[in-house]
Amino acid sequence: MKTRKGAVLALAFYMASLVVAGTASAQVTLDVMNPRGEIPPPPTVGISPRVNALAGKRIVLIDNGKFGASNFLDVVAQILKQKYPTATIVMYPKPAAQTITDLPHWYPTVKQQGDLFVFGVGD
Repeated sequence: MKTRKGAVLALAFYMASLVVAGTASAQVTLDVMNPRGEIPPPPTVGISPRVNALAGKRIVLIDNGKFGASNFLDVVAQILKQKYPTATIVMYPKPAAQTITDLPHWYPTVKQQGDLFVFGVGD
């Protein structure tokens, strides 16, 4: 008899805990905050017009500094040299993979290096 009373009592406590847990979880409200604050989006720039032909052009291959990018761009350079022998291929490294792309002096310098660009990413 005592075991049956104990089992019933245990079952009652279990059911009560489920009700309390369900009620408590329904009342929880979380506010997620962004610790960075408001970050204005960078200005957008349209896509440059396509070139008609690659022959005789200076093609700049930009390595973003990640592992594997230089391997990829080496192969791209070989393919471009075979297909367009009169084109000049320039390899240009980005200062570092983690560098933010808004470098005030780097992009104008790169722009002077060629007529068109291939930006290679590693990993």
